[in-house]
Amino acid sequence: MNHPAPLRRVLGLAVVAALFTLTACSTPEAQVATSPDSVPPAPSAPRSAIFLHPDGMGANTWMATRLMAVGPDGRLAWDQLPNVAIYVGPTVDSVNQSSNAGATTHAYGVRAELESYGLVGGKVPVAASGQAQSLMVEAKAAGKKVAILNSSSLTEPGTGAFLASVVNRDDEGEIAAQILAAGPDIALGGGEMFFLPKGVKGVHGEGAREDSRNLIEEAKAAGYTVVFTAEELAALPPTATKVLGLFAHEGTFNEMDEAGLAAAGLTAFQVQAPRFDTMLAFILSRFKDAPNGYFVVGNEEATDNLSGENNAPATLEAAAGADRAIALALAEAKTNPSLTVVVASDSDNGGMNATSDDLNDPEDLPRPLPARTASGSLLDSSNGEPFLTPADANGVRIPFYITWASDSDSAGGTVARAIGPGAAPIQGTIDATQVYKALYLGLFDKDLNAKP
Repeated sequence: MNHPAPLRRVLGLAVVAALFTLTACSTPEAQVATSPDSVPPAPSAPRSAIFLHPDGMGANTWMATRLMAVGPDGRLAWDQLPNVAIYVGPTVDSVNQSSNAGATTHAYGVRAELESYGLVGGKVPVAASGQAQSLMVEAKAAGKKVAILNSSSLTEPGTGAFLASVVNRDDEGEIAAQILAAGPDIALGGGEMFFLPKGVKGVHGEGAREDSRNLIEEAKAAGYTVVFTAEELAALPPTATKVLGLFAHEGTFNEMDEAGLAAAGLTAFQVQAPRFDTMLAFILSRFKDAPNGYFVVGNEEATDNLSGENNAPATLEAAAGADRAIALALAEAKTNPSLTVVVASDSDNGGMNATSDDLNDPEDLPRPLPARTASGSLLDSSNGEPFLTPADANGVRIPFYITWASDSDSAGGTVARAIGPGAAPIQGTIDATQVYKALYLGLFDKDLNAKP
């Protein structure tokens, strides 16, 4: 999770406007939401599933993303996913999820303890399918291609808990070893440090493993092509189908607020690393013709960690990238009726909200805008000026600013969406375990909600 940081606003309005012009998530087709009537017909090809986890994004964060990226009358790719449910995600000992507990529930379909990482009650749980293995391990055993992608380290639980089980979430050396041993066809993300022993210098920095194992060399011996930059990934030939990408020392983004990034002379996203949607595009290009189908799990961690820093511009940029990934998955689902796509977070991190209160008249608030609202909420603006939406249907750009409620995870406001043959469980108000059941239905055509 994240730690509090001073809230100083340094990004100029022109920079933010330019940023979201470049990273706007929608395409012309994404401007109008798809109705449930347009769901593809029953599948005939091998079943596949994509689970995308834009961590820490509540419905309010999606609203702010929509305002910044496409404006009040625009629609995101996320808006086109026809099945919608309110996601209720308590653990067995907390009203909210942690990243590792949520991932454990998504991977096994059972509720977990807040500190769980692929374990429940200290042991690998029996999944909702009746198997004592995660959904990804079961999919691989069934002959499906499997892949994970993460904007943070591959050991981060949003992806790691589908392939690893540890008592302590911080045992990332062991998590990395278990991921490699599980043998995903493709694994793309950060975390090079956990694949190298201490004293061994990698492309991005020195290793952190306590043992002497060099997992990068082990991966090469196991037939993986190992790449370290976006350019190397893009240059891989189509014959490279077993790929390990380690694009950063740890995360592929810099976890700081705006003032911290400016002081360090850093951008929010590291330039050598591919963005989340680029990684997904690579995986889909390799999996399209998988003879037994495929299962992909992707975690956009920047939306969680940067919201924990109360960094609105960077959080919204990460959210734009997550929506671009959703657009890729949605496009694939529209051409492949055997594909199920599920998108869900497990918490609302930071409590981001967009508002124009007091901004309809530019003179209503002082300039620069204050660091807090009159009620004490943290206020996020663009170098003291409000953000501006793209033009609405009347050609008006509406000013708004962001308020933050906290710097950590909260329960509530979390939404799951889906499309495809497994989407039926994603409706109404659902428990977090329904994410697993939707993916299972999509992958294996078995309804775990059906009465015997």
